[in-house]
Amino acid sequence: MRTLSLGNNHQLQYYQSILELPAARHLEYQCYAALQAGVGATEADAQRHEQLAAYFGSRPGKEQQQFLALSNAHYARHFAETHYSPTRLAFAVLVASVDGEPAMDITEDGLHALLSHLDTLGLTDAHTMEALKAARNAFREELAVHFPARFADDADELLRASHLKRRALALCDLILGSDQAALQTIEDMDNALLDMMEPDIFETGDPQNTLVLQRRAFGQLCAVLAQNGTPEPEKLTLFQFHSRVEHVTEQIKRENRK
Repeated sequence: MRTLSLGNNHQLQYYQSILELPAARHLEYQCYAALQAGVGATEADAQRHEQLAAYFGSRPGKEQQQFLALSNAHYARHFAETHYSPTRLAFAVLVASVDGEPAMDITEDGLHALLSHLDTLGLTDAHTMEALKAARNAFREELAVHFPARFADDADELLRASHLKRRALALCDLILGSDQAALQTIEDMDNALLDMMEPDIFETGDPQNTLVLQRRAFGQLCAVLAQNGTPEPEKLTLFQFHSRVEHVTEQIKRENRK
């Protein structure tokens, strides 16, 4: 648990370790973080989605991706106009207590009320961003250390980096000469990178909505753990939760090999 000092001797404590963070809170933190990363909440985010939609619009067969990018642009602009901040909500989920009083309500209304209270105590955007960055890095490092098989380096990020490198080399070849093969490589890499940039779905009512899928997957994992002897798994710490998931997974594998 980390302590953040605010003005006039006020302070809050927030989770920064998988050994303490409840799994249910981590789910909500992930959802708000995904909303920030996938949609955003500024006019710049909206314009970024519109630019991506234009890229998809220039490629045949990408009409659905173009629609999703424009949908995300609409949400980002709406969030900006209504001052809805997934980033601040992600931080609020991690707040464990304020001046010694536990912060238990992690419903969206409860989080907004908590943020309003924290604003009166001197919480700033700098506080929020610094705490979130530290927590995000700590969660990533601890999960990779304790569960390396499930939380290794992001393969998509590595593949994207490889594509960018190949594109850059091909571009150099094209500049230095008139190599049509280099031109084709650039086109192929652009298409591959565009495929990897397909928008996540946040459209309300869509069964493939990213947040719906995250919550559904968590609920299903909790059900499996409960069926295998773990009551109220959502109340476990994130470390305990993933330890139980690994244990039950290995147990099921052993039974299937019999």
